Amino acid sequence: MDTSFLPIDFINRMEQDLGPDFHAFLRSYEKSKISALRFNPIKADDKAIENIKDMLTGPVKWSPNGYYYDDENSRPGVHPYHHGGIYYIQDASAQLPVEMLAPKPGDFCLDLCAAPGGKSTQIAGYLNGQGILVSNEPMKNRAKILSENVERLGIRNAIVTSEYPDKLATKFPEYFDKIMVDAPCSGEGMFRKNHDACAEWSLESVEMCAARQAEILDRAYEMLVPGGRICYSTCTFAKLEDEEAVASFISRHPDMTLIEEKRLWPHEVEGEGHYAALLEKADPEKRAEDCKAERETFSFKKINDKILNDYLIFIKDTLVDKWRDNLLLLGDLLYMLPDGCPDFEGLHVLRGGLFLGTLKKNRFEPSHALALALKADEVKRSFNVSSDSKEIEDYLKGQSLMGDVSDGWTLITVDGYSIGWGKTVKGQIKNHYPKGLRKV
Repeated sequence: MDTSFLPIDFINRMEQDLGPDFHAFLRSYEKSKISALRFNPIKADDKAIENIKDMLTGPVKWSPNGYYYDDENSRPGVHPYHHGGIYYIQDASAQLPVEMLAPKPGDFCLDLCAAPGGKSTQIAGYLNGQGILVSNEPMKNRAKILSENVERLGIRNAIVTSEYPDKLATKFPEYFDKIMVDAPCSGEGMFRKNHDACAEWSLESVEMCAARQAEILDRAYEMLVPGGRICYSTCTFAKLEDEEAVASFISRHPDMTLIEEKRLWPHEVEGEGHYAALLEKADPEKRAEDCKAERETFSFKKINDKILNDYLIFIKDTLVDKWRDNLLLLGDLLYMLPDGCPDFEGLHVLRGGLFLGTLKKNRFEPSHALALALKADEVKRSFNVSSDSKEIEDYLKGQSLMGDVSDGWTLITVDGYSIGWGKTVKGQIKNHYPKGLRKV
C-alpha cells in the first residue's frame, strides 16, 4: 500500500495511539473514496429519495437523512435536485455531530465555525423553520459560500454572520440553547480524501490548532445558556485537539459535563475520520428561562405602505399568504426576518433571514432565495417539470419554457420541488434563473 504521502510524524504518533489497530487503520488508505449526501427535510420527502434511488447505495446508519451514493456512476452535484436544495453533499462522518447535538424546533442555535454549511443546513432541517439559527464564519470568502448554501436549501430562519467568536460572545452572552463548534483543526481525518492537506500538517500545527480551539470553546461557553449544550467536533485524530481539548475545557469550566463522546475511524466505518463530544452546562440556580426571557431581539420599524406598494402588489398577485410580518428594508433590498430574530446591529451580516427581493422603479423583483424557500401550495401559479426532462435542462441553461399558465410571476418546480422563478406572458415563461448559476 502507498502511504508515502503521509507525514512520518503522523504515522509514528498513530502507531503509538492505536497499537494493534494501527495496521487496519493504515490499510484504510487503500479504500476508494466513500461519498454521501444528506436529504434536506425542509424540502425533501420520501418521494425525493425514491426518485433518485438508483443513485443511492445505502443509508448512513447514524444519520436518518444520510445516504451513500455511487461516486463512479452518478453525479449528484449536477442533478436538478442539487440545484433545488433537495439534498446537500456531505461526508457521512461529518453528519454525526449534529445528530448528537439534537436541535429541536424553537431552539436558538449557533453554528460558530459554519462554512461551507453542512452542519448549519443540517441544524436548520431539525429546526424546521421554528427558532433561530445564527450561522457564523469568520473568513469572509468562506462566509459567502456558507450564505449561498443556506439560500440553496430554502432556509428561512437563519442569520449568516462573519465575525470572530470574541465579538459574538460580547454581543450574545448566555443566549443560545445549542451551539455547534466544528472547530478548525489539523484535518488528519481528511488525509485519505485530500493528500494536499498533508503538506500543511506538522506537530507544531496540531499544537497551534489546539490553542485556537481552546479559545473558540471558551467563547462558545460564554454564549451558552445554563442548561444548554455544545457539540464540539473535529475531523482530526489528534488527542490534543480532541479528548484532551475537551478535558482541558471542562477543567476551565467545571459546570460543564461531558454527556457523550464518539470517534469514527475510517477502518471501522464507511466514512472519514471524525470526533465529536456533547457537553452540557449546569443550571443549579434554574437561570435558563430568565436568560431566554432577557434575549435582545431585533426592533422592527414600520415601513410605509407607499414604499412597499410594488411588493404588496407582488404578494397579492403571486403569494397565497400575506408575507407582511418582520420586514426589513435595507436600501432597496427587502428581507423577512424570523420571529425572535437577534439584534445584529454592529455585526457583519451577509444574510438577515430570508431575502425577499429588490424594490425597483415601479416594480418588485423577487429573489431566487424566495423561490427556493417556497412550496408550490404557497404560490398562486407554478409550472412543474420532470427531473429527467429536456425542460429542466433548458430551464437550468436559462431558456424560456412554454406552458398553460396565467400571466405573472411563476414558481418553477422540479418533480414538485421549487427551483426558481419564471415570468409568464401569454403562455411563454421567461427564464429568471440566476445567470451565475446557469449551466453552460
